[in-house]
Amino acid sequence: MVGGKKTGCGIVTFNRPQLLLKLYKSLPHDILDVIHIVNDGEWYDSFEVIPTHLISHNARNLGVGKSKNKALQHLLDQGCEHIFLIEDDIFIKDVRVFEAYVEASNWSGVQHLNFSQHGRMNKTREGAPKPVASVSCDGVATILLYRHCVGAFSYYTRHSLLVSGLMDTRFHNALEHVDHTLEIIKRSMHPPFWYFADIVDSGRYIGDEEWSLEQSTISSGDHHQHEVAEAVRIFTLKHGCAPSELPLAPEWEVRETLLKIKDMYGERTRMHASKEKKMLDLIV
Repeated sequence: MVGGKKTGCGIVTFNRPQLLLKLYKSLPHDILDVIHIVNDGEWYDSFEVIPTHLISHNARNLGVGKSKNKALQHLLDQGCEHIFLIEDDIFIKDVRVFEAYVEASNWSGVQHLNFSQHGRMNKTREGAPKPVASVSCDGVATILLYRHCVGAFSYYTRHSLLVSGLMDTRFHNALEHVDHTLEIIKRSMHPPFWYFADIVDSGRYIGDEEWSLEQSTISSGDHHQHEVAEAVRIFTLKHGCAPSELPLAPEWEVRETLLKIKDMYGERTRMHASKEKKMLDLIV
């Protein structure tokens, strides 16, 4: 449990048994009340070290969107209030990460956060984090905002999933997390698009395998380029434009949204200070 509330972790894996075992062994089993693994690929003998009841094996490949939904729905059915969703090329470096995400959500009120440091999109050329804004509550840096939405490690409150629903299953292996985060944004539980929330120093808590097209079992597939194009088409039909064409919100809108979210969901004991002190520091 985290903060006295039931906490669950869903994992989606596809044909990377060694990485799955590395992630599983890194989890704090004394903190997580529920662990549910959805295997969307082949079955490997090495899975035998994981208790059978923790693994749901898809009879056929369903894709990332449907597999993530299976994990999320199981955690909801088990009554989890704090819900984490992890892909198999992530591992935990510091088990306090689960408390850190919950605390950041409690302070800021933001109901959904994504680990920003997976891959290279939110990093400088030197590999350092490249946030676009820092958000403070009571003068303490609480969350950082990044330009790109990355879905390898995600935190959801139960409320965010019940209100926004699960992922659109039309997205097979691309953009499912971007679309889902946008749905949460539309319901005023996350800052505007292009300001994607993460905890401070998330890279100290979470590790990821060095990403490359050759390593990714999904992105390296022959059909992935077609799947991305199809995902962009579906996204455009649904939202009126491609993800890259969504407008960048002005600073005042970001500030107002953050204050609204904190007023609705943030810890009440810190509410007054967030309006009196500088809350948003735009880095660029």
